[in-house]
Amino acid sequence: MHIPDGYIPLGQAAIYWVIAAIFIARSIKWARSDLDENMIPLFGVLAAGMFVLMTINIPIPMSPVSWHMVGAALTAIIFASPWAAVLLMTLVLAVQSLYGDGGVTVMGANIINMGIIGGFSGYYSYIALSKLSVKRPQAMFAGAWISMILPAIALSFELWLAGTFPLKQGVFLMSLFQGAAGIGEGIITVIVYGAISKARPDIVAEDAHKQVSTIKVTAFSIVAIAGLAMAAPFIASSNPDGLQHTASTVITNGIDSAVSPITPLFPNYAIPGMGTSGKMAAIVIGFAVIFVIWLGISKIIKKG
Repeated sequence: MHIPDGYIPLGQAAIYWVIAAIFIARSIKWARSDLDENMIPLFGVLAAGMFVLMTINIPIPMSPVSWHMVGAALTAIIFASPWAAVLLMTLVLAVQSLYGDGGVTVMGANIINMGIIGGFSGYYSYIALSKLSVKRPQAMFAGAWISMILPAIALSFELWLAGTFPLKQGVFLMSLFQGAAGIGEGIITVIVYGAISKARPDIVAEDAHKQVSTIKVTAFSIVAIAGLAMAAPFIASSNPDGLQHTASTVITNGIDSAVSPITPLFPNYAIPGMGTSGKMAAIVIGFAVIFVIWLGISKIIKKG
């Protein structure tokens, strides 16, 4: 669901960037005041983990497309704030742009869709359903599903305004594909949250400032996700995702591929000329870069 450069005119992309910047600034304020320092390592490993999971496209049964985990709802629920999802998705999308997954000029739109709309809709749907006495797993599943479908609809409108997609076809196809993807998102969200809550219930407790250490669970997660990163090239589907398939179906005009301000360092999550080992290395590098960048950013935020 990453919009590439060239799909949205620069003038419109700039507007999305301004909107995203306002939310990013507010998410940094959240991290400064509400993110407990003991939870900083867990936030970093979760961001790095989402990067890895997004490289693993999973085929949707009986369809020509695949989907990947986004994790906005899961992040917001774990940290009890949609601002966590905004900040995490901004970090992940920034690094992914170095891999040619999502554009730089349109990153504002991608942050709005996956981080803001996905994070807020997923979290508050989960909260609302929980207050209606819906059991936690069902409420969580519904929130995660909503966090996939609403951004898909928003994306369709953005690309319609850009003159890239016809509205009806775009909404129908994106809703269809991301609605199916939302089922997988919901299942994984419930499983991951359940695993964390069973292993370390203190981490996901309802109290706002959790004076708990997450070093051990972070270390375990780093090892597990690093292993997943090395396995990713072997298990990822080659099927296009919903946006790629929809674009190939409905776009009749040309796309300006010259608008991207950077050349991807690792196109298609691979180091050119190194084969499978290059793919493994590129994903592991991205995983490590996100974690290290976050640790540096968090120190600056907390000192500020």
